Formats: sequence, C-alpha cells, structure tokens
Amino acid sequence: MRITWDDPLQRFYDSGVSQGVLYTENAPGVAWNGLISVTEGAGQTQDPRYFDGMRYLTRNVTTAFSGTISAFTYPDELEPCLGIVGVLTGQPKQPFNFCFRTNRELHIVYNALAVSPKNDYKTMDENPHPMAFEWAFTTQPVNISGGKPSSHLVIMVDDAPPAAIDDLEDLIYGDDVNDPSLPEIEDIYDIFESHTNFTVTDNGDGTFTVTGPDANVSMVGADTFQLTADTVFLLPDDLFQVSSTMV
Repeated sequence: MRITWDDPLQRFYDSGVSQGVLYTENAPGVAWNGLISVTEGAGQTQDPRYFDGMRYLTRNVTTAFSGTISAFTYPDELEPCLGIVGVLTGQPKQPFNFCFRTNRELHIVYNALAVSPKNDYKTMDENPHPMAFEWAFTTQPVNISGGKPSSHLVIMVDDAPPAAIDDLEDLIYGDDVNDPSLPEIEDIYDIFESHTNFTVTDNGDGTFTVTGPDANVSMVGADTFQLTADTVFLLPDDLFQVSSTMV
C-alpha cells in the first residue's frame, strides 16, 4: 500500500506538563503546583574508537536519566531534597521521586537527586515578575526484572487499557481511602498485567503458553486454540504477530 500523508486520524502530538506529584521518603505524595517544564537529558553519549587516526567504531553508551525541572513554586516537602533544613542551606540532599503528565504520556521518575539550583533574582518594579526556580537532577536507576535498570517510565495513556490507568492513578494520586503513593516498578507491571487481554509466557524450550479470559483465548480443538484481541495481527505465509506482556 502506498504511503499517504496528512491523514486526519494520524495527526498526533505531545504537549504540556501537568498533574505534577512529588514523593519523598516515608511520606504521602503531594501536588507539585506551578510546574513550568521538565526537560529531559540526552540519555546517551557516544564512545568513538580510533585506529591509526581513523574512526572505525562508534558506540552509543546509555547514561542514567537526568534533566531539568523548572517551576514557579514547589512543595515544602522538597526543601530537604534541595539541601534546605530550616534556615540552613547546603545540607545533605535527600533523593525524591516525582511524576507528571503531558496530553498523551504519564512520566514517572525514581531516585532523583537535585543538583545546585539556578535562580535568577532581579530588582522589583511596578509590574510583578514571578521568578522561576530551576533545578538540574540526576537519577539512580533501579533494577527491573527482564530489562535493563532504569529510573524513568513513560506510559502511553491513549494506548493503555483504561482500567489499568484508573488503577494506577488511584495509587499515584490517591483515592477516597488511600493517600497518594508511588508504587515500585514491579507493582506497575502487575497492574498492567492484570488488565491484559492475554499473557504469553515463554517456556524457554521453544514453546510458549497463552493464558487469558475465555473471550480472548479459547480452544477450538485438542491441540488448536484461537486468540481474539486487537493485538493479534495476521502476517504473510500463515504467520501471525502477537503483542502482549511477555513473562
């Protein structure tokens, strides 16, 4: 099929930053009002190799997630993470976690550590000029079962099961009973696992097992089963592609 451009149903874009939440150690999450932006770092550096003055190899080296937060204000709970204790500054900084939304993505950042702030104080005049705070941050990746360590999760809200997003938001934003809290990465996996159409388990011997609700997985013969889901695609030569949570 020939490529087409400017399809009205394919005009997607990402924008905005909202619903910021700060999580500090042994404390419920609190709203981070006044967020202006979260700028992500490059995430990779290049490691070139030379022989006789000629470059023969360039490796991409993944670095820990880092970035910059800009805001007009911040929760009081952030002060120990900025090295502020009472009236004292320059104290040991505590790590923190935070999350924020764009119009299409939910970002969750673990084990962030603030670097020296960049504040710009100016003289006052008859017009108010709100001062924006800015902090660079680095992170310490956490171990992830079945993947490389990471400290940054990005969840595509439009593509995720709505029920899974609802359950996750009840945790990170709180509900009528529970205070906001940031779940471990494995707990987030479990939330989405519980809402998958089916699960494909690699048995490690060239075979796999598929489990799921009867509406999605059904036996049509002694050794034949049928998958029904939006994530099953037929390919040429009697092959098919299955997208699901791999265990």
